[in-house]
Amino acid sequence: MGILSSSEESKSLSPYACLPPASAPARPLGSHRSQPDSASDLLSALSQEERDLIEPVIALGYPTRKAILTLQKTGKQSLSQFLSYLGACDRLLKQGYEEGQVEEAMEMFQYSEKKAAEFLHLLAQFNDMGFQQNEVKEVLLLCGNQKEKALEELVMKTQ
Repeated sequence: MGILSSSEESKSLSPYACLPPASAPARPLGSHRSQPDSASDLLSALSQEERDLIEPVIALGYPTRKAILTLQKTGKQSLSQFLSYLGACDRLLKQGYEEGQVEEAMEMFQYSEKKAAEFLHLLAQFNDMGFQQNEVKEVLLLCGNQKEKALEELVMKTQ
């Protein structure tokens, strides 16, 4: 006969033996999060100056998270510059470009919609021709979005 009685032995072999007793208070699943989730929590973490920039943008229908991320990328600036950036991104997205590419192009060209649009258009054209996207990006930046010069460079790289 073993050291444990048969009832103690069955408890220790139970698959539920490691769980806390049912009387322990249940903790909500999200209670361990250290980052705020709700829009009000996100806004309360901002300075008054940042809230003054973001609140009108949110009132126009932009999601709080997108507005905050845009503020982080572009830095504190005037409301008109902030809205101009968001509008430019929206227009480029409506042309069918991916959000990540739009944001990257806007950053590469210091938020110039015209230059970002040229870059994205040429990037798509050269990708359609079969060139690798990373090479195309590099060449377009080196060539200042000059199509003919970039094409020559890309062709030379493949030879």
